[in-house]
Amino acid sequence: MRSMVLKMSYLSRTVTDMISPKLMQDRVQAVEVDDGAVHRMANEIRAIARRQGRSLSEESWSDPLFWNVNDSRSDRCQYLALGNAINFRFWSLRGQTVVPAVGEIAGEQLRGAMYMWRRLRLAVQREELTLVADDLAGIDEVTFRKAFLDDAGHLPLSEGISDRVENIKNLGLTLARAWDGSWANVVDAAGGSLNRFAVLSATFRAFDDPVQKLTMLNAIMLQGSGLTKFDRAPLPAIDYHLVKQATRQGLVNVRGPIAAKLRDGQLLSRAESDLLRMAVRQALVDTAANAEVSTAVLDNIYWLNRRVCADTTPDCDACPFRADCAKKVEFGLPLEVTRYY
Repeated sequence: MRSMVLKMSYLSRTVTDMISPKLMQDRVQAVEVDDGAVHRMANEIRAIARRQGRSLSEESWSDPLFWNVNDSRSDRCQYLALGNAINFRFWSLRGQTVVPAVGEIAGEQLRGAMYMWRRLRLAVQREELTLVADDLAGIDEVTFRKAFLDDAGHLPLSEGISDRVENIKNLGLTLARAWDGSWANVVDAAGGSLNRFAVLSATFRAFDDPVQKLTMLNAIMLQGSGLTKFDRAPLPAIDYHLVKQATRQGLVNVRGPIAAKLRDGQLLSRAESDLLRMAVRQALVDTAANAEVSTAVLDNIYWLNRRVCADTTPDCDACPFRADCAKKVEFGLPLEVTRYY
């Protein structure tokens, strides 16, 4: 095992540039990547590829029910930036119970991000929202609520609504002022550099997360959709589901208050969450390197497994990682009130 303080890089900066000496010491005591578990899980990833009889590939994000795949490149880039600006916190707490964001569209129950993308697609088609930067800059909560109501008149995205609206407004305003209204111009200004894309993205409120979940998800979707090509694979987009699976698998060993909060369903502090997510990101980067798959592909494998490794009732027998998973199912969904994931 090893402390991530010494090993992990953050694009052009190191983690030690970002966190205080006390937090670094806390991290040594509380969070470690288990190199043995990383190697074992990499073997599982290779086995998954062999069972499928083909190389693992990136998701193409090509379902027209969720993404505007037939629109211009500019509109497709704009749509992904808009959706990812609000792609966070799909749960609420009722007492000690985590309640997922679920809504019904055309008789189908959709959950979390998939509800958001499906409803965003309809909102743009129905002109309840537009992709025009000036219009996004002027959005208010009334407009947002109308755009994201489900068929029963409920708003599954009510949690964090003020942050979602502020992210959209800032996205529109910054694009209008600095980028001729188009996210495609941000993508092109990066010139294929993932690092440059991350730096430019961080000038927007929606994408200023130090662990870059939404920035990397946006990069994964842009590249998978064929809208750009980066000089290296985007890093995993570290959200609740990836952290949950990595801690259950033992890729990251946690101790002390962080472990107790994961077991008891208590809210993590911002500092605790950042430390945990950074360690998980490094563990998954190492796993991808050992498995010889791209980090974007690995991100998708874990995302697709989120329902199998369910928050409260994981189906370990059906899990593709079951052979080498530590099965620490006492760890639940990592909870933080945040606009980052």
